Amino acid sequence: MRRSRMPRMPRLELVETSLRHGQQSLLVSRLRQRHALPVAAKLDSCGFAALDVFGGATFEASLRFLAEDPFERLRAIRRAAPITPLLAWLAGQALVAHRHMPDDVVDSFIAAAAGDGIDIFRCYDPLNDVRNLTRPAAAVASAGKQAEGVIVYSDAPSHDLESIVRVGRQLVEVGFPSVCLHDPLGVLIASRASETVRALREALNVPVSVSIAAQTGQATLVSYSAALAGAQRIDVAISPLAGGASMPAAEAVVAGFAGTDADPGLDLEAVAAAALELEGSLTLYADVIDPLSARLDTSALRGLLPPSAMGHALAELRDRDALGSLREVEEEVSRVRRELGSPPLVSPLTEIIATQAVYNVVDGDRYATISQEIKDYCLGLYGAPPQPVDPEIRRLVNGREEAITCRPADLLEPALPAAKRELRREGVDSAGDEAMVTFAMFPSLALALARGEAVAETLGDEPGRTVEAPAAAEEATVGDATGEDAAAAGPPAQPVRELTVEVDGQSYSVRVIGAGGAAEGAATVQPAAAADAPVVVREGTVVAPMQGLLLKVSVKVGDNVNLGDVVAVLEAMKMQNDITATRSGVVGGVFVKEGQVVGPREPLLHIDEGPA
Repeated sequence: MRRSRMPRMPRLELVETSLRHGQQSLLVSRLRQRHALPVAAKLDSCGFAALDVFGGATFEASLRFLAEDPFERLRAIRRAAPITPLLAWLAGQALVAHRHMPDDVVDSFIAAAAGDGIDIFRCYDPLNDVRNLTRPAAAVASAGKQAEGVIVYSDAPSHDLESIVRVGRQLVEVGFPSVCLHDPLGVLIASRASETVRALREALNVPVSVSIAAQTGQATLVSYSAALAGAQRIDVAISPLAGGASMPAAEAVVAGFAGTDADPGLDLEAVAAAALELEGSLTLYADVIDPLSARLDTSALRGLLPPSAMGHALAELRDRDALGSLREVEEEVSRVRRELGSPPLVSPLTEIIATQAVYNVVDGDRYATISQEIKDYCLGLYGAPPQPVDPEIRRLVNGREEAITCRPADLLEPALPAAKRELRREGVDSAGDEAMVTFAMFPSLALALARGEAVAETLGDEPGRTVEAPAAAEEATVGDATGEDAAAAGPPAQPVRELTVEVDGQSYSVRVIGAGGAAEGAATVQPAAAADAPVVVREGTVVAPMQGLLLKVSVKVGDNVNLGDVVAVLEAMKMQNDITATRSGVVGGVFVKEGQVVGPREPLLHIDEGPA
């Protein structure tokens, strides 16, 4: 009896990701434009379905560390690679920023990126809340480009096949003509990939792409399984920036899939030539490559965060001299995640959860210290979690304040008119849409670039300069879902500089030790000099729970406060933390000021007993 054969699948297409995701994951977004362009030109002749070149953490890093205009970089890549479609990754309503943007910013940003060369916009929401993807889908359609909705894969028990298909249906309904199954930790196994791709194809009847991190070592096998199940595209990266937290190697996929039903049909020699071009410039980045992100790690398969995704938490433990508590923190991450509704572990949720786990373990009192991000999350300002937040945790975090039920961006006022006025006030009169949307997301960085004041980190190929070693791990929220925090110690007796630090759109002056560029990790922030007479910590003294930057001091001497009142706001690890009164009384002394960097357990103020 002859077996019936399924119709032959269309040829598998490959999306090459080294110029965006690859360098973001392994090179902390530091790849210079001058090194990216020759690689883009080589990749353009390889036959890839698309080149991932724009979005994610690379946008902010271009401004902050490279002194490059991200939009100009995009235009230059378009000129270098005029044939192959270019692809961008956007975090839904947040675009490339750390928080949701108003609708007018979303519309203008996507229109600008489309005009500068982006053909395909992949849009994801960290919570898989499709409400946060409706406006991006509409904006991409208005620009006449292709929108691809992303389903962030999670290994949480609640994220079963039915829920994945449900999110896929919602994406198609709001205007995404194709979907992408994205696994940022590499926990999707081959059998589950095959089952999921088939279910999505049958239920949605749209093309399905698969993007899976290589960190657990199974991405190539999973990609092959997904391709045989009908995935139209899979993500790869040429070998110099493949593996680890990046994607499977393009050369391995081209050679390994050859002669099968999943044969992508690309010329291996052309792909290898592009890889050789990239390899030649990577020797200049030896001090930047993140070894934790580059290696294989099976932590995620055992329900743990890989070290590369715990950059913030590891740095916080280091600051508190508590690295011995790492195992407890890993267990606490799982507990906090369950309490917060089992969200997918993707940026910024990974960093938010891991940092809260550190607070819970090191403080010895769970949720005694709560970041502003956790408060916003529990209020629904990021969107709706996959499962309800534990009611008791919500009460601890937000008290009686109720979570919102609307789309978070519905609460935001248009931002571009104010951005335009502010740019004119700052002397940037000819600001177009690109400048305005950049300013709306990163005000200080945008102004520095527009005024020619941005200072780039230096590399060894620049005459008369030495290589600076920015902390590879310091990049987590420049974010990507891939953890990135480490401290880089500079040589002793370096000059003191005054720098401006931007936190959520506000600027603060800090004293910094270190010569040369503006790399956050290449300098050491110095706390303000202590007073002549040291402050004695006693009952009623409020101290800093960790090292950080004081964004706000809410009280002054003589103010009455009640137990639990917010007396200061501390920014640490790119998160805001409320510092509360430890008793009721009268503020008898304030020892710090806004904009000051303080160390762990440093006295902030004292509350005397008395009427509140």
